[in-house]
Amino acid sequence: MDVLLRAIAAAPDAAAPAAPTMRTLAAVTTDLVQESCRRHGLHGLEAIALGRALTAGCLLTTLTKSANERLRVDARSFTDLRGSGGSDGEPGGFLIDAHGDGTVRGCLRRGFGDTPLRATLERASGRLPLSPFLGRRGALTVTRDFDLSAGTDSRYQGTVELVAGEVDLDLEHYLNTSEQVPSLLRCEVLLDGHGGVVRAAGILCQTLPGGDHEALAPLRERLAGEALATLLLLPREPAELLRFALGGAVFEPVAETPLAFRCNCGPSVARDIVAMLGADDVEALAGEREVTEVRCSYCGERYLLTAAELRELAAELRLHRS
Repeated sequence: MDVLLRAIAAAPDAAAPAAPTMRTLAAVTTDLVQESCRRHGLHGLEAIALGRALTAGCLLTTLTKSANERLRVDARSFTDLRGSGGSDGEPGGFLIDAHGDGTVRGCLRRGFGDTPLRATLERASGRLPLSPFLGRRGALTVTRDFDLSAGTDSRYQGTVELVAGEVDLDLEHYLNTSEQVPSLLRCEVLLDGHGGVVRAAGILCQTLPGGDHEALAPLRERLAGEALATLLLLPREPAELLRFALGGAVFEPVAETPLAFRCNCGPSVARDIVAMLGADDVEALAGEREVTEVRCSYCGERYLLTAAELRELAAELRLHRS
């Protein structure tokens, strides 16, 4: 079962027990990443990119410990290859929508094609770079809705430039610069010989207010390179991930949250999306085909609207407009 563990810990190199100075989190996300990749038909580097992003979303939506918290990540990037006339390369990036109740959904802005899959299978167990395919140039926007049930505006939004073209490193950069919380974020996805997801997990460590940001240095060194990927060669529980990151130092568990893939799309949402076209365009669409398909970008689910349903929708829109 996918689960996120929250804990607090003292500095790993403390000579004696001390007051907690770090907020530490670890998440095992294998099932939800497998489900999301299955729905999108993703393998290889595409699965790694989406899996790291989904895992990061689960870790980041923990600031208030409220089930009503919502976090959205919008990464827009361009590959290093320039287009004709010196224009930006092919656009890419990803979208993540995560909630404090442990549910998450997401999608890539574009696929990588078949070539990265073949290259991926040669080193399916190590830390594989995403920057050549996601792109190093672009921007990352994170929006936090701290309490969706609150009557007041409780939204915070921050945007940073991409610095690495790697999902976790760019989100770590966001935490350090926009939210100004010294942070370490590492997410990893392991594949089998066919490019399918075998395991997925991630670790987030942050210094508490008044803590020394240098306390993250030994963790950063311990999780460098392929360390997390190597650790995940065997099934791991979140507590094992934290023990590794902290070098065996004692930590105090605070709470566990079950994690799962979930999308809130449905027939009514699909109908609302088509309604945004306006009455005239909806009616024109009804005249072009007997059935119109609406596909959810987050989960791949398809919804069908008949020509009769579209004409009924157009009539409703005109009625409301008048």
